[in-house]
Amino acid sequence: MPSPKPNNGFERLLNTQLEAVRSSLLQQHNTEIDELRKTVLQLRKQVYYNDTDRPESPESCDAPDGTYMRWADFAARLLEESEKDVPGEDDAEEAERADLDSALRLRPVWSSSSWKQVAKNRRGYRLSDRHSLPQARMSDDLTDNSCWQGLVLRPRSQFQLTWSLMGTLLILWDLITIPLELFNIPNSADFFSTTSRITLVFWVLDMPLNVCFGVERGGRVELRPVELLKIYLRSWFVLDVLVISLDVLLIVVELVSATESDAGLRSARFLRTMRLLRLLRLLRAVKLQQELTLLANRFLSAHVFMVAKVVFGLLMMLAINHIIACLWYGIGSWTSLDGKSWLEQAQLLGTEVGFAERYAVSIHWTLTQFTPATNNVAPDNALERFFAVWVILLAMGVFSSFISSITATVSKLQSSRVDQFQQRAKLLRFFVERNLSADLYGKVEDVLRQEGLFQVRIKERDVKMVQDIPERLKIQLHEEMFMSLLACLPFWPKRSGNREGFLHRMICHQAMREGSVVPGQDAFISGAEATEVLIVESGMMSYLYLNNQRHEDTVSAEDIVCLQCIFAEWKHRGRLFAHHGSCYWVGLNAVKFCSLVTEYGGAVWQHLHIFGILLVGAIEDRQWMINDINWGMVGVDELCERTVKYADILNENHGTTSASLALIKSYSMD
Repeated sequence: MPSPKPNNGFERLLNTQLEAVRSSLLQQHNTEIDELRKTVLQLRKQVYYNDTDRPESPESCDAPDGTYMRWADFAARLLEESEKDVPGEDDAEEAERADLDSALRLRPVWSSSSWKQVAKNRRGYRLSDRHSLPQARMSDDLTDNSCWQGLVLRPRSQFQLTWSLMGTLLILWDLITIPLELFNIPNSADFFSTTSRITLVFWVLDMPLNVCFGVERGGRVELRPVELLKIYLRSWFVLDVLVISLDVLLIVVELVSATESDAGLRSARFLRTMRLLRLLRLLRAVKLQQELTLLANRFLSAHVFMVAKVVFGLLMMLAINHIIACLWYGIGSWTSLDGKSWLEQAQLLGTEVGFAERYAVSIHWTLTQFTPATNNVAPDNALERFFAVWVILLAMGVFSSFISSITATVSKLQSSRVDQFQQRAKLLRFFVERNLSADLYGKVEDVLRQEGLFQVRIKERDVKMVQDIPERLKIQLHEEMFMSLLACLPFWPKRSGNREGFLHRMICHQAMREGSVVPGQDAFISGAEATEVLIVESGMMSYLYLNNQRHEDTVSAEDIVCLQCIFAEWKHRGRLFAHHGSCYWVGLNAVKFCSLVTEYGGAVWQHLHIFGILLVGAIEDRQWMINDINWGMVGVDELCERTVKYADILNENHGTTSASLALIKSYSMD
C-alpha cells in the first residue's frame, strides 16, 4: 500500500506557529535584558541624580553613593554568565563609572561573579567552635561532684600564696633557730619552746590544707579532692607525719622532764641529745624550694629571677654552713662530758665565754672546710674526726656545684647586660650621628626602660620545638588556639552541615597569628594601611582618634577592631596602644583570608560577597563618623539578615535574569 503524501498546508502552518513562538520568546528575553540594563544605568545615574526617595543632604550632593554603584556592578556581573556577546560599555560610560568611584574600594576578590565561586563547592559546611574541639584542654579545671569540691582553691590563689609565704618564713625561722638551740643560749629555752609549738600548730593545719589547694599537673588544673589526697599521700604525707610526730614527742618529753624529778630525764647528756634530735625537724626545709618556686613564678620577672637565684644560692650556702657550725659545736659539747673535745682544746667551755665568740669560732671552722683557708681548731676525738671528714667530702661536692651554678647564672646575667648596653650605645650613636632631637631620644628611652617590667606570655615563634612538629599537628594546634576567636566574627552564615569546617581550619592555620603589646607600644597608628582584623583576647587597649576634637575609647576582651578591612581597602583612622598593662590579641590577615575564602569558600564566599557589599555601602553612608572600632553602629545584625534574604533570592532563581532583576529591585526598595 503506498504511503500517504505529506500535507504541505499543515507543515507550513506548523512552521509558521513555531516561528511565531520563537519570535515571541526572543522578544520577551530581549525585553527583560533591556529592562535590566536600564535599571542598572538608572542606578548608576542615581549617584548624581538622587531625587527619588532619599533625602537631600550636602554629603549626598558632594560625594557619590557607592552602595547603589556596587549593587549595579554586582547585577552587571551576573549578566556575564548568561550573555557573553553583549557589547561592553562605551568609553563615555567607563569614564563616568571612574568618576563615580567612592573613597572605599572593594578588594579585588569580591569583584568577580558569585555564581563561579558558589559552583566550586555547594556542599554544606560547619563553623567549628570550642564545643567541636577536644574537650580536655590545657589549663582546664578538673572537678567532680563531691561535697568537698567547694573547699578546693585554685593554684596561685590569694590564700594559697599567703599560706605559702607563711610556710616559707617558718621554714627559714627553723633553719636559723633550731640549730642555735645547741648553744644553750641563756634565757632562750622558753622562747624556743613557745615558737616550736606555734610552728607545730601551723604544720598540723597544713596537712589537711594540702587537699584544699589545687595543683597544676600535666598542663591541667587538678581540683578533685580525691585526686589531691592521692597526690599528697604519694608526696609529702610521710615526711609531714614523721616531723610532726617528732615535734609532738619532743614537746611531751619536755613536759615530762619539767614535772618529773627523775635525774636521768634532767641530765645534761639527755637534754643535749634531745637538742640534737630537734635537728631532724629541718627535714621540712625540703619544702622550701617548692614554696619559693611558687612565689617566684607569681611575683618575679625573668631578670629579677636570675638575680634572686644568685642571692638564694649564697643564702643556702650560708644556711648549710650555719647548720654544720651548730652541729660542730653540739658534737663538741656532747663529747666534752668525757673530758676530751675541741671546745676544751680551744678553751671555750668556761662560763665567761659568750655565745657570740663560740658561734664565731664554729662558723669560722666550717667555712675553712669549704674553702682553702687555715684555722687553729682541730678535732680531738674519733667522733669529731669522723664528722670533720664527712664535712670535707660534703664540701667537695656542694661547693663545686654551687660555684658552677653561680658562675653560669652570673655569666647569663652579664651577657644579657652586655647585649643591652651595646644596643643602647648603638641607639645613642644613631641619634647623635643624625643630630636628632633630645626630646625624641628621651621618649624612646622611656619606652625601652619599661621593657621587662611587664610579663608577656611566650609566643609560638619563641618555641623552637613547635616549628619542627608535623604540619597536620600545626593545623590542629592553630585550630585550638584561634577557632573560638574566629567564631566571634559577626558575618558567618548561621547554617550547618555534616562536613568539617576545612575552610575555617585553613584560616586558623594560614591567616591568623598571635600578637601582644605592653604599655608604650602601638598596635597600629593613624594613616597606616589596614591589613589585619584584630580580635582582642585579653587585656585592655586605648584607641585615640580625632573627630573634630580628640577622643579616646577603650578596647577590651572579645572586641573586634577594623573588621571592614576584610572587604575594602582601609586606612587606620586612629592609634591603638596599650596603656595600663599587657594586652593580647589575634590578627586575621585580610588578604590571606580573602584568598582562602575564594579558594575553599563556595557558598560562604557568596554570603560574604553580599555582606561585604552591604557593609561597605553602610559605612560609606556614615563615612565621616566611622573609625576602626565603631563599625558596629551600621547595624551588623540587620545586614546579616538582609544578606541571607538576598542569597536566598539568588539561590531560588539560580541562573535566571529574573533573579538578578528581583535582587536589584528588592535593594532599591529597601
